[in-house]
Amino acid sequence: MSDATGDLDPFGAYYFALTLAENGGADVEVAHFIECSGIKSSATVFEIEEGGLNGRTHKRPGQSKWENLTLRYATDASTHILKWRDSYIRDDFSQRLQWAAKIQMKNNAGEVLRTFNFSNAWPVSWEGPQFKSESSSLSIESVEVAFDDVTIS
Repeated sequence: MSDATGDLDPFGAYYFALTLAENGGADVEVAHFIECSGIKSSATVFEIEEGGLNGRTHKRPGQSKWENLTLRYATDASTHILKWRDSYIRDDFSQRLQWAAKIQMKNNAGEVLRTFNFSNAWPVSWEGPQFKSESSSLSIESVEVAFDDVTIS
């Protein structure tokens, strides 16, 4: 389906790339991954019970927050994500720069369909692959990333 304003067909789950940039530096594409979860925002709800109003409560918004991202990717030769996480494990505060993370959703031709920009991103945890000698499946790693805010374009 298409109209005069552009293509309205839904995007498929093609492939996704993670890029990192430190302190406003150049973007470096560090991984293609097979799964991303946690792009979710929620707000605290305050319920106010008003005296004499027994049929309902008033609901008011509190602070909003973003969930942490969880990215799963096939193990490859790159150690960029491991080095990023290692700087936090070792308490090397001189290396804890402000990082911007970007997830780009791409189509099969490699064209960017949508970009998710995460400010002040840092790796909360990393999980290595499971080793199973009887399996021929891909070796999968995962990283959990916290961030302050996201903009989507």
